[in-house]
Amino acid sequence: MNFMVFTKPASDSVLSAMLRGSTLSGVMSRIIEFAELEAVSGNILREYLITRLADDDNVLSQVLGRGGAAGESLKTAAIADLERLLSAAEAYSDFDYTPSGGLAHYSSSYTDSILAMCAAGSAEELFELLCTHYKTLGIGIFSKYNAFLLERDGISGIENPDNTSFSKLFGLEHIKKILMENTQTLLDGGQANNVLLFGDRGTGKSSCVKALLNMYAPQGLRVIELPKHCIGMIPSLFKTLENKPQKFILYLDDLSFEKHESEYRSLKVAMEGQLGSMPQNVLIYATSNRRHLIKENWKDREGGDVHANDNMQEMLSLSERFGISLVFSAPSQREYLDIVAKLLAERGIEINPEIERQAVVWQMNYGGRTPRCAAQFAAAYKPDACQNN
Repeated sequence: MNFMVFTKPASDSVLSAMLRGSTLSGVMSRIIEFAELEAVSGNILREYLITRLADDDNVLSQVLGRGGAAGESLKTAAIADLERLLSAAEAYSDFDYTPSGGLAHYSSSYTDSILAMCAAGSAEELFELLCTHYKTLGIGIFSKYNAFLLERDGISGIENPDNTSFSKLFGLEHIKKILMENTQTLLDGGQANNVLLFGDRGTGKSSCVKALLNMYAPQGLRVIELPKHCIGMIPSLFKTLENKPQKFILYLDDLSFEKHESEYRSLKVAMEGQLGSMPQNVLIYATSNRRHLIKENWKDREGGDVHANDNMQEMLSLSERFGISLVFSAPSQREYLDIVAKLLAERGIEINPEIERQAVVWQMNYGGRTPRCAAQFAAAYKPDACQNN
């Protein structure tokens, strides 16, 4: 059951049974598991075959994944393999299993690609669609999700990322413009900058990163969130991502360091300090309430002019590795109320002096005068309910 190009069919229990023409009773548990947890169509066996090919680390996926093109000989060999596989699957055309549905939460780009390949009418058509899949999505977990979380035990896909959009972020027009331009440069293959978003809490720093993902995911943008304790894993992550077809933002949220913590030195080296440069398809976007990221006490400036200068240079060196720094400031009272008005207008509610009074009381009692507080008030406001303030 050897194949010339594809590697998974010979080792996969379901595909091996299909190729032998065997009854599927011995592998039904695997088929049912796939149907209930992974399937996005009703043609279970066909989709099972397609997904295994889409996730196959083979010479074709490697050539296309690094930007190459399949030569005629490779194309001929791959199509021969596909004809053999499709013929084996056709023998089970009367197989019937209807999944419960609704459990697969892959990205729309992955789902659309799988559905298109499932509908292919020939091995030649399937080959072309599979090549497009390898070129644009690659293989593995990065082909299936748009958002990821890195922990010490590896990367996991986020099935339901936050759906924040820039249309819901008011009063940040200049900041949004800079972020969109820089991110578009990354997607276009240009020289883009790492970005530090810092300033007052609740002003939209994290929401801007989430909005970028939702805006640019169709163009191949992916966001990987990593906690501070995983910063030391960034160099190895660079190696994993550098040959992927997508563009990646490494997202560090609410970042700050104590002076004794070593992670900030690791981040400095990862961003600018290694002999090798950062991959062209990766940027780092960090949010923080602090401009200088490293907490400083007055005693840190003691010890004479030379010592003080060295100390300050060390404190500033990390922040300066971000080519773009964007300041997020709390809105004025009028700006806060304007945000409330726009959010309520989306619910069909026109603001009036009484609602403005309630909004001011809300911000005094809760989160302060921030866009986040405005959103919380707008979400909680009930026009017909008695407001107890």
